[in-house]
Amino acid sequence: MGKRMREINKVREPRLLAQYRSGGGIYDGPNFTPVKKDIKKSLLKEQGHLCAYCMARITAETMKVEHWACQQDNPELQLDYSNLLGCCKGSMGSKPIDQTCDTRKSNLALKFNPSRKQDHMETLIKFRGDGVIYSTDAEFSEQINSVLNLNKDRLVKNRFYLLESVRLKLSSKPGRRTAAEISRLLNEYIKYNARGQLKEYCGLVKYYLSH
Repeated sequence: MGKRMREINKVREPRLLAQYRSGGGIYDGPNFTPVKKDIKKSLLKEQGHLCAYCMARITAETMKVEHWACQQDNPELQLDYSNLLGCCKGSMGSKPIDQTCDTRKSNLALKFNPSRKQDHMETLIKFRGDGVIYSTDAEFSEQINSVLNLNKDRLVKNRFYLLESVRLKLSSKPGRRTAAEISRLLNEYIKYNARGQLKEYCGLVKYYLSH
């Protein structure tokens, strides 16, 4: 169950969304509030309450509903559940240089979609030991920085501190860790808690312990 930035398994769309769309509704149009509430609930569940891009914790109150293909250029996809992702607010209101994720992305395009199975997100995303994220695809690697700003200092430091905590656990006793020990440690990070939440940046740990 790999979770980096982020291969997301989409579930069936919320019933209220299907009904609203079939009735000719538009995104954020009349009577959309309960529909949006259901969308957020569904996105949180399938994403483990993590931002689809940076893997930080999100809640119904702190998240944004992101249109991977922007509404401005793709109005026909505004209510297509496969085009919707849950994201953090990405320092909304700050200068663009400090923004991340959907807030930084705005109407820009991304080459790959973390919820589109054929994009194989987990084979595209890599992490360096210092917490920097990049891609094996040169264009997408550039977009990670220019479109999503996922190597903003704060995010890199958060990932690095997490890696350091994992390294400390691995070195807590002398000798090499067995495969079973590594598997148990990995399970601490990739399992859902009782509230359906994954640990922040858990995909980084999976990558680190698998390489």
